Amino acid sequence: MLMGAAAGENRVAAATRAWKLPLEVFDPGTDPLSPQQAARWTLVFLVLGTIARVARFALRFPFWYDEAALSSNFLERGYLDMLRPLEGGPTCPIGFLWVQLTLVKLLGFSEFSLRLFPLACGLASLWLMRHVALRLFRGTAAAIAVGVLAASYPAVRYAAEGKPYGSDLLLGLAMTALAIEWLRRPDRRRWLWLMAGLTPAAVAISFPVVFVAGAASAVVAFALWKRRGTPGSSVGHWTAWLAMNVLLLCTFAGSVAATRANLTQRELERTEDYWRDAFPPLDWPVGLAKWLAEAHTGELLAHPFGGKHGASTLTALACLTAIVVLLQWRQFALLTLLAGPAVLNLVAAAMHRYPYGGHIRLAMYLGSAVCLMAAIGAGAWLAVPARRWPRKRAFVLVVLGLLALLPVGTVVRDVASPCRTPNDQRFRDFSRWFWVNRAFDAELVCLKTDLGVGVDPLLCVEGDEAMYICYQRMYSPRHARGEPPAWDRVSADRPLRCVRFIAPIVHQDEAVFDLWLADMQLRWRLVGQETYFFPFFPKRGAPPDYVNRLVIYEFVPAAPAAPQPAPQ
Repeated sequence: MLMGAAAGENRVAAATRAWKLPLEVFDPGTDPLSPQQAARWTLVFLVLGTIARVARFALRFPFWYDEAALSSNFLERGYLDMLRPLEGGPTCPIGFLWVQLTLVKLLGFSEFSLRLFPLACGLASLWLMRHVALRLFRGTAAAIAVGVLAASYPAVRYAAEGKPYGSDLLLGLAMTALAIEWLRRPDRRRWLWLMAGLTPAAVAISFPVVFVAGAASAVVAFALWKRRGTPGSSVGHWTAWLAMNVLLLCTFAGSVAATRANLTQRELERTEDYWRDAFPPLDWPVGLAKWLAEAHTGELLAHPFGGKHGASTLTALACLTAIVVLLQWRQFALLTLLAGPAVLNLVAAAMHRYPYGGHIRLAMYLGSAVCLMAAIGAGAWLAVPARRWPRKRAFVLVVLGLLALLPVGTVVRDVASPCRTPNDQRFRDFSRWFWVNRAFDAELVCLKTDLGVGVDPLLCVEGDEAMYICYQRMYSPRHARGEPPAWDRVSADRPLRCVRFIAPIVHQDEAVFDLWLADMQLRWRLVGQETYFFPFFPKRGAPPDYVNRLVIYEFVPAAPAAPQPAPQ
């Protein structure tokens, strides 16, 4: 009887602990930091993380080819035009496209306007992580969670880049935060209604947030079923959960349809081929095990640092420790909420619907979960009584200090080299000079954007050409004002300069160009031609992979025919 009663009490205690938040990562007296010290470190990480993100935004890095390919779609299109195939072939959620287009219409086309929304998402993610970490942990574990995100290079980079990865991070964290709030107070169904309200916007702006929403939905459903018959599982709760799932399915279906509409079949095939290594090899068990090991020690978990070839092993071990700890604590709801999105992503990868791993940018939606699990794992490593580890506090302070140095180092590196690659920097520097100086004493026109020569169904068919067109809009005073060429200003003293961008990996219809040149010479006199070369170097000291060219054809009005003498 006594044993049965004790077992019953243990089951009750386990069930209570399974729902109790914040987690007791450290037993009493084993936390290396006092609450005041942990709060100070958290504030330090927030300040340094904010500085790192704002500094990178303010340095205005040159576009890289993917960013330019997406940004070129905001030059001439309207909102409904975003449902057509995107120029340059990128894949992007329609909600993010509309947000970016709105900012461009309000603030103009520039690096700042195109990166303002990602910056806002990056800064909001930092402060929201502080809130979530304090909901889940106390002391050192909360400081570590905030510190990992603040120091994360991918989080800093994608907070200052005109792509949807920064919003993936924020929206994934926001869905997680709402689910945690409800887990803390399951009797308050307003958190479920907030989740239902956030779901359509989140899924429209971020593709992979559907994995987070799916995991949150599963957690809520299981919790409601376990609590059936209690005030925390009323009809109103189930109604809110059902509303969230209906909105999730409808928005996801609409987002997929919109994405399919703005991708050609060629781009769909090219995208799947590009990410083929990010899909699990299900037909080879040994290969699958190797693939899983490489994925989880590579780009997928590269917070606060990491990368390919096992560079993220430390974070992977911390996350694995967190899984074991959460299982021991019977924190199944929290484990599903944090690890469930990755499981759903893995299922989607097995179906060749969304890559798993491959590159950190596609897994930014998992960034908050990685930081939280890393904090749990690190806390478990540090939860050793002081008598068995007398220098534990000094070790923790050193680790936190090194973590704080990471965003400082990121700022120093960004200031010293404010570009992704020297190729990007050289091309932007040239564009700044070219579109002002070469138009000073001539009428400078572009064959593609001004004259429509060689325009095919896709305006920008690769990133280098997209960079050329984006910089043309930003740095050509006439193009920035949206003015047509001033043909009446062309004279013998002010020639017409026609610019042609040639990229070797872009199909060039030479027959169309030859016809244009022949027609021009019927009305104009070709007086000069010059070429600028732009070699693309894969790394310092290596030969170029390819060479782009900018060719300028200079014309003056054809001389009028000489008058004929009057007949005698």
